[in-house]
Amino acid sequence: GLEPPTVVVPPGTSTKIRAAMDAVSALDGCQMEATLVELSPTSAEGVRLSNGLIVRAFFTSHPVVSQGYVVYRSKSKLKEEFRGLDQKDIAARARSGVKVNEAYEVPLVSFTGDTDVRFLQPIVGDISDIGDGDEDDVASHRHYRDDVDGETASPSDRHDTRAVQTLRDALMADAFLCECTFVDDSVKRADALAFGHMTYQDIVAHRECFTKCRHLVLTHFSARYRAQEVRDALQERLPTDVWERCIPLLRQFSESSKDNASSK
Repeated sequence: GLEPPTVVVPPGTSTKIRAAMDAVSALDGCQMEATLVELSPTSAEGVRLSNGLIVRAFFTSHPVVSQGYVVYRSKSKLKEEFRGLDQKDIAARARSGVKVNEAYEVPLVSFTGDTDVRFLQPIVGDISDIGDGDEDDVASHRHYRDDVDGETASPSDRHDTRAVQTLRDALMADAFLCECTFVDDSVKRADALAFGHMTYQDIVAHRECFTKCRHLVLTHFSARYRAQEVRDALQERLPTDVWERCIPLLRQFSESSKDNASSK
């Protein structure tokens, strides 16, 4: 049979995740097998999978433990100093033990998971002046954190060179999966931020971050919407250069609000 999957998780969470898996196994009467690997966004190595794939993490912002991930393909190319040389000359150098190739990584797929727009702060700077929201909500739910057993990621960690590079790579992936909970103006940006989620307005405000990928796959839409409402709202509100690469992930959404309510 298949080997147990490797599941990459945030630092300090594997014990709790294992306990949750064991609880589900006990209820379901079967054994959930998996290899849990903790990965920090500051890790230089990442997690190496099969077929030349590498996983790295980047910091996100949510009221509970969270981080995003990028899957890379590891490739090799001829070193610049050997480009233009005759193929026989290059082959002879390689046979003599000279390393003529160098490795590089191509970001294939990236995924934010649940987050508010502040995951972009290491690149775009402070994101705090986004207007007013409901004072009670903002006061009781304002978070900018990646808690691990009560510890919060420090600003220096968030601006770690490796973590920031992974975030930049996430934005340039072939497919960038990003949450966008609210697609209309029924929820203010400040209120969405207070609960750790994003609105279409966040994407508009930072459009330069969402036009580097080939495909922008938006996810995590509020259940208040119908599928067609999401499509229409995004097409109407997103800039053309964002919408033309946008794919709303609506597999679990039906075309009527009645069907949505019954499928919860």
